[in-house]
Amino acid sequence: MLNKRVLLGCGCLLSVLVLGACTKKELPVGTRISVLTESTAIKPDVANGSAQVKIAGTTSGDWLQKEANARHVMPNASVSTDFVKQWKSDFGTGSSKREVLMARPLVKNNTVYTLDAEGRLSAFNLADGKNLWQVELVAENANIGDMALKGVGLAIEKNTIYITTGFGVVVAAKIEDGSKIWERNLGMPLRIAPTVAAGKVFVQSADNHFFALSADDGSVLWDYDIAMENTTLMGGAMAAYSKANDMVITGFSNGEAQAFGATIGTPLWGTDLVENSYAYSSTYLHTIKASPIIDDNIVYLLGSADVFTAIDMRSGAPKWQKKIGGTLTPILSGNTLFVTTNNNELIAVDKEKGNVLWASPLDLGKKAAKITVHAPVMLNNQLVVALSDGNVLVFSPQTGKQIDKFDTDEDLNSAPIAAGGYIIFTTANAKIVAYK
Repeated sequence: MLNKRVLLGCGCLLSVLVLGACTKKELPVGTRISVLTESTAIKPDVANGSAQVKIAGTTSGDWLQKEANARHVMPNASVSTDFVKQWKSDFGTGSSKREVLMARPLVKNNTVYTLDAEGRLSAFNLADGKNLWQVELVAENANIGDMALKGVGLAIEKNTIYITTGFGVVVAAKIEDGSKIWERNLGMPLRIAPTVAAGKVFVQSADNHFFALSADDGSVLWDYDIAMENTTLMGGAMAAYSKANDMVITGFSNGEAQAFGATIGTPLWGTDLVENSYAYSSTYLHTIKASPIIDDNIVYLLGSADVFTAIDMRSGAPKWQKKIGGTLTPILSGNTLFVTTNNNELIAVDKEKGNVLWASPLDLGKKAAKITVHAPVMLNNQLVVALSDGNVLVFSPQTGKQIDKFDTDEDLNSAPIAAGGYIIFTTANAKIVAYK
């Protein structure tokens, strides 16, 4: 057995050595390198890229689906961007600690349709904001009061409005009064707005179950299951439909995009929108939130895990791929894709080759960490980006330079829509505000 005095002496000596080392410790000399992955600003691939940007001409028309139409090619809307407020109307319950407002309003025949966080469907006159009618979408499940997500999204086809809900029910209603035509309970919460095309309603549930329903009666025409994620981002990518190819393409929360024959649901090809460095990460969410965009025979897919790609729809072969990530649906206008990235940059990408033509950081102010950036829209030949703090940034699509900024004095919940000469903003407390 060791002597206690020896042990005590050793302990004292060790303490002295440790203290001595602490007092004499010198920091290493050299350049510090972070062990964490750093975000890198995107740089243009070509010189004078702004000269290559050619946008589509302005058009006027209705806004019938969340991303305007079933292909998700949003218009260059013919509206004034003087941003003069015309009216403001309340459409129900907004976001709170218990509720989530998700649905983007739609416009058809000078009527604005809204869906609040409680699943309340309403219609308003586009000219003055007067409420025309309002109906409650009540599910048979008596416990829906405990659900944070009730109203999810809207789509309009002909004289019917289709509604997806967080309590798992898809509803078809008449646009003239909101009266119910049919409803279909799919047994699992839905998380994405519907896409309606070719007599079908395409919807996706929270467990990555994709359905094609009959637009006439809600019967299930075909469905498809894919591996689900335990943790995912709220919302997701709406399916995009190509009439020319009779194909539908959608993205899932595990980072996979899948193409189907729309008639009977035959899987045609799939791809992962996950960059290699994220593929085996347990801390990075792979959810595809940006909706696919279909232009002729090409589909453009943007993943949150740093993959942006153009794919030939018929073969599934990639045309180009860039290390760019984002969760907001880009705008395709003319020969250019306009993308808001994970790093809060607004960039222009050549649709043919994937070259970055210009890149501009978004000025989010001093409280950037608290601000949510909404998807860009093209209004009157200008790129418009709304922020959750109420500010609206306006950019030149040719150069990416910010040319204007104004404050709506509202907490904005989503990107604006434009139809009938009006710009409609949605607030977090369930107000629609019309500008001209």
